[in-house]
Amino acid sequence: MPLQGGNFMPQWPHIYSEVLKTPYEEGRSSLCVITGYSSSAFVHHLLHAYDRVQIDLILGMVKQQPITIWDHNEYIRLVQDTGRLRVRYYKGTPPIHMKAVLWKAEHGKPEIAYAGSSNLTWHGFRDYQELMISVDPREILNAFPDDHMLKDCVDPDIFEHFNMLYQREPEISEIDTSAIGAIAKNCPSVILRLTQKRDNQVHDRSGLNWGQRERREPNQAYIPISSEIHKEDPEFFPDLAVEFTVITDDGESFVCTVAQQGRKAIHTNHDNSILGRYFRRRLGVASGAKVERLHLERYGRDSVTIYKMNDDTYYMDFSQRRG
Repeated sequence: MPLQGGNFMPQWPHIYSEVLKTPYEEGRSSLCVITGYSSSAFVHHLLHAYDRVQIDLILGMVKQQPITIWDHNEYIRLVQDTGRLRVRYYKGTPPIHMKAVLWKAEHGKPEIAYAGSSNLTWHGFRDYQELMISVDPREILNAFPDDHMLKDCVDPDIFEHFNMLYQREPEISEIDTSAIGAIAKNCPSVILRLTQKRDNQVHDRSGLNWGQRERREPNQAYIPISSEIHKEDPEFFPDLAVEFTVITDDGESFVCTVAQQGRKAIHTNHDNSILGRYFRRRLGVASGAKVERLHLERYGRDSVTIYKMNDDTYYMDFSQRRG
């Protein structure tokens, strides 16, 4: 929506396309964001959907309202794996609650900028009724904090400055599975079978054995979702290709999506062998080997329970059950 004076005001449901997608497609690749809150799953989406983008992200509320340890861990993974992300936390006071997006030209000159109400999340850029307004990019650049007030998420002394939610102990990056599991038990849940309904056998070339075919990475896997699950609660899982975080009962975390026609699968996004390696490790099956019914029987479980903690975060229980 154009405004008097040449300003432009993207509104829901066009914020994602007008603030992020269109500037990238016009040739820009250097993206600076300052926001109170962000979702690591959404940042994961941006880095993989736009393979030239370089993101410099500043989170302004971490000191006063800590982020989860799994978001922090995912930021570190993305920084290290992509080489196209920098994430810094503001350590000053008062906290920064502003939301601004700045695209720079190739030579580093501020080119276009927006400020408004959208946090860097799926809710902020797609689901909620937000607005952003185009502003002078030089003025927005001046609103960014000085470097000495920021800490990189990968700094070795990061836990001396910030605590994270659901951190098992201070100064370590492990998830407190007892705390998160206790909370999850009060959330809506579904049970997803890891075997075929007709004969209770593990799928030969789908499900946990999706990669057991020629020219595929043999660990590739997905968790099947039956059509009955969607009929009972169509909104339990996100739409196709929307990234979300799965926390496991043993303290792992993955960025996943719902996939395939009919929304019949959950897999780890961009590398579905991650999920396959995870289940093989839990079951004591060699990497790349076929998963059989015997392995599940020996483990003591042939299903997972998925708890919906919020639209962005799910908890998966695959704990052993014997007897």
